[in-house]
Amino acid sequence: MKILRWLLRLVVVLFVLVAALFLGARLHDGPLGPIPGGALASGDWVDPASPDWSFAKDVAEIELQLEGQSTSRTTWILVRDGSAWIPCSLSFPPGKTWYQRVASDGRAVLRIDGKRYAVTLSQDADPTLPDFALAEVTRKYGRPPPSEGGVLLFRVEPRAR
Repeated sequence: MKILRWLLRLVVVLFVLVAALFLGARLHDGPLGPIPGGALASGDWVDPASPDWSFAKDVAEIELQLEGQSTSRTTWILVRDGSAWIPCSLSFPPGKTWYQRVASDGRAVLRIDGKRYAVTLSQDADPTLPDFALAEVTRKYGRPPPSEGGVLLFRVEPRAR
């Protein structure tokens, strides 16, 4: 009986700690690794006139916040010939819904290496992209993302703030 009480207390403490972590992340300037965070508030704004994203070719992860949302997330970025795409696996992590909002309003903010970029995301249906994306994801991350539910690719275009 004593052991059950201690186990119950341990479970409650762990639950409270995890809940505090997720709540704290929502108040944080940006995501905490894979945990969604608050709005991207810090970082210098970069002039939207430069559409060449080549500098981000070897950047592993970036931070993304959709316009009108107070939360941000960590995501990948793919670059080909100076153009950028953000891949979105529809099967991992479960419960992801940000890609649905992009269809109605693609305005977003990216934070890359501490600098913020106002961008517009649009789903790209270029038939050559899946082969490029698979090769680039394998090059950068060593493995493709889970794709059982499909993968969407969003083109990144600079926009004025």
